[in-house]
Amino acid sequence: MSCQSYCIGIDASKAYLDTCGVPGRGAWRLPNTAEGHTALATVLGALRAGGDEVLVMMEASGGCERELHHALARADVPVAVVNPKWARDFARSTGQLAKTDRVDARMLQAFGEATRPRPTPVPEPLRAELIEMLDYRDQILAEIVARGHQLKHLRGDFMRRRAETALEALRTEADTLAWMIEAKLNDDPGLRQRAALLRSFPGVGPLSAAMLVVHMPELGSLTGRQAASLAGLAPFARDSGTLRGVRTIFGGRAKVRRALFHVGRVGLRHNATLKAFYDSLKGRGKPGKVALVACMRKALVILNALLRTGRPWVAEYAADGPPAEAASATAS
Repeated sequence: MSCQSYCIGIDASKAYLDTCGVPGRGAWRLPNTAEGHTALATVLGALRAGGDEVLVMMEASGGCERELHHALARADVPVAVVNPKWARDFARSTGQLAKTDRVDARMLQAFGEATRPRPTPVPEPLRAELIEMLDYRDQILAEIVARGHQLKHLRGDFMRRRAETALEALRTEADTLAWMIEAKLNDDPGLRQRAALLRSFPGVGPLSAAMLVVHMPELGSLTGRQAASLAGLAPFARDSGTLRGVRTIFGGRAKVRRALFHVGRVGLRHNATLKAFYDSLKGRGKPGKVALVACMRKALVILNALLRTGRPWVAEYAADGPPAEAASATAS
């Protein structure tokens, strides 16, 4: 009997898993529980064991997909977790404007059949824990910003005191989490070494290093172009008609880009290489934001080279340039 190739679309919500493409099951709905995960893993794992090719397509759904991803990985079933915007844009391109759980599952199946993306590896336990800690701290920082805006509009002394007390508690929690993230990162020798290499580059602090290590584990195994593209810092042409020469960045990993924004801003004050590069671009008439993004990309390419070579940044590079490996990466 010849082997078959199956692409399975699964829309994961808080309560249910809607599937499309499971052989003999039609539009199969299961509870998003351990029992539902086991049932799916058993069926799809049996297909894999029989020699069939299986690829499961899911959207990143705010964590609703994580436990199923882990269950399928344990059953050796490949899973591609894709950006929800990609899947929705694909659905619109086919004329499918309706959006329901079943429609989303069907569109994910069609998207997978058309693109065949690479499977998404399950994060190691420590990295998964660090992702949760960083995401939680991001939520607290967003709450601090929102409460700060709210405080500006409070007039009564009583409410202002309460708001200030709440803000102070949030700031304390954010600081505590930052310390815990650094300590947790140092618990693993491999992650600690990668973070130390990144932090040797002036402008990379403990949290920026943690974000890069956790959210971009591929760093150090890529070319400069690949790293920039993955982070959403590669300029893409937007030529159309008489419009020529416009280049913009979009897509990529927003959390990595945010970490590099901090690296760029701090590096302009403390990193002679980034400062000289920024001044050179400004001297050629580039707008400040364009020059800053270019510095972010340069920093990423250098950091990628440092991890690839295993050699920390030293002050002499500011005058003589990075080692040959980093120089070639910067040029790529």
